[in-house]
Amino acid sequence: MKSLIALIRSLPGWSSGIGARFAWVFIFTIAFVAVFGPLIANEKPYYCKLDGHRYFPLFTSVSESGLSAGHPTHSPVNWHTTKFESVWRTPVPFGHQTIDLKAGSYISPFASQSGSNRFRHWLGTDALGRDVLAGMIRGCRVSLLIGLGSMLIALLIGVPLGSAAAWWGNKGWRFTILQFMILLITSAVIFFIWFAPITIPTKSLISIFLVTSVVYLLHRTRSDARGRIGVPIDHIVMGWVSIIDGFPALFLILILVAIVPLKGWVVVMLTIALLRWPSMARYMRAEVFKMKESNYIKAAQILNVPSWQILRRHIVPYAFRPVMISFVFGVSSAILAESSLSFLGIGLPTEEINWGRLLAQSRNHFDAWWLVLFPGLAIFFTLLSLYTIGNAWQKGSEK
Repeated sequence: MKSLIALIRSLPGWSSGIGARFAWVFIFTIAFVAVFGPLIANEKPYYCKLDGHRYFPLFTSVSESGLSAGHPTHSPVNWHTTKFESVWRTPVPFGHQTIDLKAGSYISPFASQSGSNRFRHWLGTDALGRDVLAGMIRGCRVSLLIGLGSMLIALLIGVPLGSAAAWWGNKGWRFTILQFMILLITSAVIFFIWFAPITIPTKSLISIFLVTSVVYLLHRTRSDARGRIGVPIDHIVMGWVSIIDGFPALFLILILVAIVPLKGWVVVMLTIALLRWPSMARYMRAEVFKMKESNYIKAAQILNVPSWQILRRHIVPYAFRPVMISFVFGVSSAILAESSLSFLGIGLPTEEINWGRLLAQSRNHFDAWWLVLFPGLAIFFTLLSLYTIGNAWQKGSEK
């Protein structure tokens, strides 16, 4: 228990004030709902008993059709209307895709609803008759997964590029002519492979194999001979950062999502990550520039410690804190971008329900205030909590 309390107190910004603590509690609540959402909102009960037989539908593959075939006297079995001998239901007895034909669409939370309060739609229903509370719970998982996933990808791209740009600059990384030709040919082959009429997994596997092979060949053909070709890494990285930052973020996301033939979570995460890695690279580049001038780094260079080892052991771990502050702010930006895409009806599959999709349904029914209020509040407080944590962490690091 003491270790748990110590861990909570060590959270970034926890000791800065009551606002940061409320923000952490809210984020932990959202994360808990995101992880255990299927156990909180689901039309399948935890346990039911029918004709003396016990079932655990939520944890097994038992379905309504299976129970109807096994118990013809109760056919058709329905999770809501069938009278089980005993049943333990989830707190919200509706899934995010469950359509309640009996209740109907656009039912207000304060409207009279038929049936018992156990099956009441406490936050109303959407355009298809789905429970809004179940959709809100599902939205927690979608928003956090895309927000955290996209920024983790951005972190994996931005940290190495920012570190390399600051450490090697424009003259520190040099290739022999043979290495340069290997890199050029491999890049051209990968470029043409992605336009070939083969499946995406096959393209990905071939690309990974070629990249791994070229890294091995570059390592095997390294030489100390003179006349190498210098690679201006800093100019290349910062040039791409300037190009990406020069476009409006949402406009560029719309273009990328529209031209990519695949749809789904991964595409949305990759698209957002491609626009968020420049901030990671800039912060990492600034920190590495500052740390490479320190005495212990210069001493390591004098002792001929390999550059990769210096970066991995002595620079990147200590330059990570400012980058993580940017990571927290980036998660909030990614959640906002995902909600904007969902509101516009692009990116995720049409059957997916989240906060942005709930907001979008209010455009066709202006009286459905609950489709604006509840998703809007969820987005607002999530972004506010992340910004509060980021600001508290930033102020703590400046002391």
